[in-house]
Amino acid sequence: EEHDSVTELVEVIYPKTMGNIFCVMQALEELVRKNALYYDMMYFEWRWTVDKVELANQVSADVVETIKDKIKGLSVNIQRLLAVMAYIPCTVGVAVLKELLMNDEDNALNEDEIASLLKEASEDGMLMWSTESGNYVFAHDRIREASRGYVAEKDREELLLHMADVLQRLGKGSKMEWCLFTAVDLLNSLPSDKVDVKDLIKLNLRVSKMAKSRGSPEKENTLLRESMELLKQCKWEDYDLSLEVYNAAIASECNLGNGDEMSTAVDEVLDHAKSLRDKFSAYLHMVKNLRDSKGYTAGAHEGVKVLNMFSYNIPLQPTKVDLFREKMKLRLAFKSRSYASLSNLQITEDPIFELFSEVCVDSLFSGQPRLLMLVAMTAVRRAIDEGISSHLSLILVVLGTLQGKKGKVKAANEIGNVALALSENFRDNKADYSFTRFANYAGIIFYLQSFRSGVDILQQCYKDLRFAGRFDVALGSQLNCIYAYLAAGLSLGTIFESKLLVINEFCQSIDKSGFAASFQIHRQFAMNLRQSLDHPTLLNGPAFQQDTVLTKMSDEAHKMTLRDASIFRLQLAFIFNDTECMAEMLEILSGYPFEDQVISRFHIRACFQGLAAFSLAEKKYHAIGNQCLKYFRRMKKLGSTNAPPAYFFIAAVKKPTQKAFTAAIDSCSEANMPHLEAMARERYAMFLQTRNESELAHSSITSAYWLYFDWGAHGKSVSLAQEYPFLKTVKRAKTGSHVSSSRSGGTTTKTAVSVRSYATQSEGVYNRQGTFEYNSTLKSRMLVKSKR
Repeated sequence: EEHDSVTELVEVIYPKTMGNIFCVMQALEELVRKNALYYDMMYFEWRWTVDKVELANQVSADVVETIKDKIKGLSVNIQRLLAVMAYIPCTVGVAVLKELLMNDEDNALNEDEIASLLKEASEDGMLMWSTESGNYVFAHDRIREASRGYVAEKDREELLLHMADVLQRLGKGSKMEWCLFTAVDLLNSLPSDKVDVKDLIKLNLRVSKMAKSRGSPEKENTLLRESMELLKQCKWEDYDLSLEVYNAAIASECNLGNGDEMSTAVDEVLDHAKSLRDKFSAYLHMVKNLRDSKGYTAGAHEGVKVLNMFSYNIPLQPTKVDLFREKMKLRLAFKSRSYASLSNLQITEDPIFELFSEVCVDSLFSGQPRLLMLVAMTAVRRAIDEGISSHLSLILVVLGTLQGKKGKVKAANEIGNVALALSENFRDNKADYSFTRFANYAGIIFYLQSFRSGVDILQQCYKDLRFAGRFDVALGSQLNCIYAYLAAGLSLGTIFESKLLVINEFCQSIDKSGFAASFQIHRQFAMNLRQSLDHPTLLNGPAFQQDTVLTKMSDEAHKMTLRDASIFRLQLAFIFNDTECMAEMLEILSGYPFEDQVISRFHIRACFQGLAAFSLAEKKYHAIGNQCLKYFRRMKKLGSTNAPPAYFFIAAVKKPTQKAFTAAIDSCSEANMPHLEAMARERYAMFLQTRNESELAHSSITSAYWLYFDWGAHGKSVSLAQEYPFLKTVKRAKTGSHVSSSRSGGTTTKTAVSVRSYATQSEGVYNRQGTFEYNSTLKSRMLVKSKR
């Protein structure tokens, strides 16, 4: 019966509100205001006396119109209060509202009166108290919308001009800079004939710089576009202002990957700039855009052409004679000093060093070592003459990376250390400082230092570069962070996969499909290890479908993505002992240069190329296996902390003996690389089975089982349990003992472990007891023998 009594009212309200509780409440209040719905004091219930059709006519179809009708019934002061608050995107206190509501001295409201108005508006259901901000806020976005729409067009323009003027005055304080952001948005919403165009351009430019410094490149870009639109009315009347706006817009569009918009701004500068120096920024970003659209080779050559406009005369294809001549010039400029002497030079902000660094990076990635050497040495000579810039440290890092690719690791580290020292002079410039650190770790430092030590640093570089709007470089840092993470054997699992998913979504949002594909490969790799699949060596799942993705890519992107996918499929093939897939991946990777400027990626590739090559019966693959073994042997002699596990493991697979596998297992354990230790123990168990040493084989395969499990390769653990049924009932003596560690600031903690080794002198087994000692300052772990 109660349902039947309100059926008519429901049939009127529901079609216009679709059951939204806020809209329902506003519709009911409207009926009450119009006396179509009233509370009967005699019967203590709500009633209506009109029929259904008339009742429906009393309810507005738009909830905003309903709220506007409600606002009409409020006092003039509350109406004005709501209108002012509607144009402020954040919450404001009484003091700011007092300034904004002050039209003239006679009608000025004091703070107590404003507080009373806020309370009254809250009682009317328009505002609500926010405990989070400590101020009143709109009870619903529709109320804000209605409060804006209630103001007449003529009054609205006067109101916004008044508010913008007050906010600019209030924005002079360091803690009130939000006022400037709001003021410029209000002025940009007005017709151009209502504002001072030149002053508005300056305000847009000023606030865009603030937005950039606060990590909001999208807001910066929006304001610069507003400035360029206003500049169309000025026709370059103010040359310096126009040039500054267009140069800032070019850099912003380039960072966000908006090539077409950037090209339009570049053409504007090239058409109107008066000197070659004024055109420099346009040429620089034109080079960057060309690299993104046509590849590194095109970018490097275009960059050289621009440098030659400044009388450098650098050949596009330098000969040995050109290189020798430049080396002699540099030697004379150094005057028997070393690269370390560069840190004593004066600091300059010469923008041409950025172009030098851009050409060096493009030359490195396009495989033009002579051009890179020539351009880098020319830049260093200029620095000796003119002073150092923040981009010089990056130039040195690229030069060091090239030395490392040539096998000159010690020389690379010397140059890298100088670059790090130089970058300390520009620490306030977080973008360039982080770029230098990221490039140094990716191309130099990881030769000798552990991958584990650089993961957090690369992650921080990613955050700083993303905050600065350098999205391409930021994603490069994150990509190297993931490579280092995987090379170090850090834990996989759903949390790791979730992080990759977030980064992938960010790549998609800024149209960086190449980076997105790389992160998708890593996520699918982790999922293949975690899940129990019929075909775990195929990258064909919810995160990445190799064939589908590759068919949509350009030739260059296809080549790079196929390489990355093949590296991780090769690792999966070795883990799951899929010999057919190993052979296929080795054939694919043989078509790529052996060396790679990304050390962590090359480490993974060379490690599993060597392991797979000696796991296969065909001797044709042994050449690549020996090449990988030779690389890790050389790196081990140079003092690399990453090389010994790979070297000893590959050597053990090549010539399996108890001694070889013991060295491999101990090396992986001491380097804290559980993933390689798990694989080494599994392969050792397979070797022991060929010698009918079942007890030792079971012990080794049990250790491998738990190592895989702790690494996050649960799918591999399940596969082992299916292959070795006794694992289904095995119990663990100490959970996670091989990876447990306590990291506290500046302290040293010890966790007891047992590293099982096998003596070659006898068939017996002995336990070498020891402890892992972790020093959080040095960020390293060492195996310390226990005293017996």
